[in-house]
Amino acid sequence: MISRYASVCSVLGLTAAPVVLAVPADVSPVEAAEGVVERVTPSAKGAVSFKLNPALQNRITISGIPGSIRVEASDVRHLIAGYGWYLKNIAKVHLSWNGNRLALPSPLPAPARPVTIESPWKTVFAYNYCTLSYTTAFWDWKRWQQEIDFLALNGFTHALVTAGLEKTWEDFLIGLGYPRDKAIRFIPNPAFAAWWNMGNLEGHGGPLSQRQIDRMAQLGKRIVSRMEQLGMTPVLQGYVGFVPADFAENVRMKGLKLIPQGEWVNFKRPWIVDPTCEAFPKLAEDWYRSLRKVYGISGKMFGGDLFHEGGSKGNINVTQAAEAVQKAMQKASPGSTWVIQAWGGNPSRELLNGMDPKHALVLQLTKDMADGGKNLRTFDGIPWVWCELSNFGGNTGMYGGIPLLSRLGSDLSAHMDKGLTGMGVLSEGLETNPLHYALFCDRLWTLEDIPVKEWLRQYALQRYGKAPESVVHALGVLSSSIYSPVRSQEGCTESIVCARPAWNVRKASTWSSGERYYRLGDIVSAARDYLKAANEQPSLVKEETFRYDLVDLVRQVLADAAFYQLQRVRAAFDARDVTGYKKQVQVFLSLITDMDAVLATDRQFLLGTWQEKALNWGETRQEKALMDRSAKMLLTTWIDQAPRALNDYSNRQWAGLVADFYLPRWKNFFESQLEVLTGKKDRAAADASFLDKTVREELSFAGNGKVYPVVPFGDVLAVANRVMKARQKVLDSLCRDEKHSSGLAWDLKQGSPLQFDVTDRVDAPGTYTATFQWKGGSSALKIHSVKLYEGDWEVAADVHEGWTGVENNRNSYTLVLKKYRTNLDSYTLKAEVSGASGADSQGEMILKKNEN
Repeated sequence: MISRYASVCSVLGLTAAPVVLAVPADVSPVEAAEGVVERVTPSAKGAVSFKLNPALQNRITISGIPGSIRVEASDVRHLIAGYGWYLKNIAKVHLSWNGNRLALPSPLPAPARPVTIESPWKTVFAYNYCTLSYTTAFWDWKRWQQEIDFLALNGFTHALVTAGLEKTWEDFLIGLGYPRDKAIRFIPNPAFAAWWNMGNLEGHGGPLSQRQIDRMAQLGKRIVSRMEQLGMTPVLQGYVGFVPADFAENVRMKGLKLIPQGEWVNFKRPWIVDPTCEAFPKLAEDWYRSLRKVYGISGKMFGGDLFHEGGSKGNINVTQAAEAVQKAMQKASPGSTWVIQAWGGNPSRELLNGMDPKHALVLQLTKDMADGGKNLRTFDGIPWVWCELSNFGGNTGMYGGIPLLSRLGSDLSAHMDKGLTGMGVLSEGLETNPLHYALFCDRLWTLEDIPVKEWLRQYALQRYGKAPESVVHALGVLSSSIYSPVRSQEGCTESIVCARPAWNVRKASTWSSGERYYRLGDIVSAARDYLKAANEQPSLVKEETFRYDLVDLVRQVLADAAFYQLQRVRAAFDARDVTGYKKQVQVFLSLITDMDAVLATDRQFLLGTWQEKALNWGETRQEKALMDRSAKMLLTTWIDQAPRALNDYSNRQWAGLVADFYLPRWKNFFESQLEVLTGKKDRAAADASFLDKTVREELSFAGNGKVYPVVPFGDVLAVANRVMKARQKVLDSLCRDEKHSSGLAWDLKQGSPLQFDVTDRVDAPGTYTATFQWKGGSSALKIHSVKLYEGDWEVAADVHEGWTGVENNRNSYTLVLKKYRTNLDSYTLKAEVSGASGADSQGEMILKKNEN
């Protein structure tokens, strides 16, 4: 068989054609709206007319006759949003981050009578900084043009723009006398630029070439120009005081006061110039001058977060610092707005007190997709935006909040007199979960509850062109199971396929969730429903939207099945059944190879699709190699040292990555445990050997020089049918045997102390209760103490004697966490224990946060 993978050498030797990013000439509002029609739905060109009517203010009217549609509004933004509403609700087509269905009826359908619509929100915001690395890091102008049209059609009003900050920083630093070579080394790769812009790191993944820096500046200028042309407000980077950590060693400035910021997850952070010091106004003035030079505009809104994720305020007066930052911003661009992300305790009350509410906006990042419309923070009179944050790291996995979004209008309406001005999408990964984001976009137009059952049928009709009963049924099942989390968690329930292997592994990355609040049987049922519809109506598979969702469902089945199959492998290992162990290992590994085969059938699930965009940002062999390495490193080890907290944070279930990164880890693990089982090595030696080999292979992956395919391989329906048929018995058996528990398993044979990663369960200050429950074995468990650690620091403890066995006595422990994490350390619970009569004791530990 010919390999599906090509050698990198031939690709890295290619020289890309130079790209000219000319800024488009000014056009009228009507011409701008017509341009969207021509780009997105060219068949409708000439059949849609637009009219400006200032009297409508925020209202939009849609009218016409078949074949001639008229959209009337007060400005270009509302004209385009009105056309987007028409496309979804009248023409019944679909746009998403995961495929479009844009075959318009002929003639164009018209509403039965004129329709007037109005959004209740003044602000609809797109992106946090992380989005612009985990999702858009390597986009070119073609992809950005599609994105800006998509945002405009869905009614977004503001979007964060960071492309071009590379050139801004270069000009800013060199203009101050900072050495050019050091300025270039300060600039990171686009894959890691988000954390540079938030003050978390310097230069990671660089240095970029001058050609790349200049090209990114051209792209940023074009993005800003198009957004303004379509009536959207680009949010540029304001100056809050960041400078390289060695700034004072290279630049002499009168009255300069610097605040060291320490480290962020092993990275040296930029330092902060005290905004109240004498030098700050000069620095800010130079920054905004450089910004105008790059983007060609003064800017109306500016982002910038002080003390993000563990930053140090030193001895400065934070209130006065906020005043100084905003004063400099107003001097550079009178009437502008400072945009701040609310995350991890920021912004503090001190910071808010120094801000002018008339020129400030807070983005409240909401990760709670279970009940995130309640118990919201308000910001002392400063306007704020409710922003969903349902994806972390761009992880692949079905997740979202369908029940939450359906009722969110009524939840949020109570806050409209408390400063709430809008909604936003601030997920770190956007090219996933189209069901969740489609409901979010529909939520932008109403405060009324959205009836889920009726909405799902319309969603299927729009997304697929048909609404087969089996598909509608599947969507209902998914909406009430995997899309209905039971509590707050950081993104999807991660698959152990993407995790560094261990017997007790339940998630892939440090701060994510392994919560199994849904049944594997529900996902299997939904996948079979989709396959039924596809086999009965093969035309469905011609739609890229349906193909994506079918692949995603089968992928989710295999991802979840692996969790339960690992338990069978472990049972054979514990029983010292070598033959059974090998058999169960083969089943586990086949789930992963099947996953890679299914993923390979759709371009959106290819590692090569991500890699190709990165390679295209290089022209020379060296540039391409640099971009390729960072693109792979972001998804795997994140850093180029022995992996630590960020390892697998941005895990993705993509063809190529699954086969070449995740699968080998699991093979190595099972081989190491077979050596234990057969007596060739003791457990400690086998584990040490496995870890050493794993770390070396993880670190080498980013620089492996392999180029992955960008063309799908295999027929989607044929592969999905084959996989689901071949795994039918295994899936049915796993579904029958799956057991739900909100607890974390323990086995006394692991020794004392028992250790539990509880990062995803500790999400705020408060009182937590840890309860130990015996499940099996010949010995009860004695518990002597329970302690909670933030990183290596003990932050809560309960010391008393308790036990759990056939009977329980004082087996619950109270942990009072006075202050929630201020850095990126994980939380670990450690229990000093012993066996009442031996080490044969198993059970679970349940950790819950007390409500009061």
